[in-house]
Amino acid sequence: MSVASPAAPPAPRHRPDLDALQGAWTTAAGPREARLLVAGTRFALEFRDGDIYIGTFTVEPDDDPRRMDMRIEEGPARHRGMTAYCIYQFEGGVLRWCPGRPGAATRLVRFPGVDDPRYLSLVFRPVRPPRGGLGE
Repeated sequence: MSVASPAAPPAPRHRPDLDALQGAWTTAAGPREARLLVAGTRFALEFRDGDIYIGTFTVEPDDDPRRMDMRIEEGPARHRGMTAYCIYQFEGGVLRWCPGRPGAATRLVRFPGVDDPRYLSLVFRPVRPPRGGLGE
């Protein structure tokens, strides 16, 4: 008697976006300089002025704009334990990202300009390792 092996679970719909987010990113435009590191569904966001946020996130790429919920596990005490409801998009090899205020119950429905002082609208470019290894 043979036993059927269980079917592989279907790939999550969000997998292509999750794969595209992996790695290190640095700001190319926006009101604050920052680095974003993504590993799996964990993130670390470090601002040049010293604030660091660490936590987990989920993505929903089927909406327009795409949605990202970032749960802040570590960071400034005023934001720890809160969720930031963000929007994001990939465009021409860059990541456009704009969070809502941590703890706010609403999410933006369109991207503000990167020069709009009311929002933290950032454009990230991927950090590429140097070619040929060390010394080049």
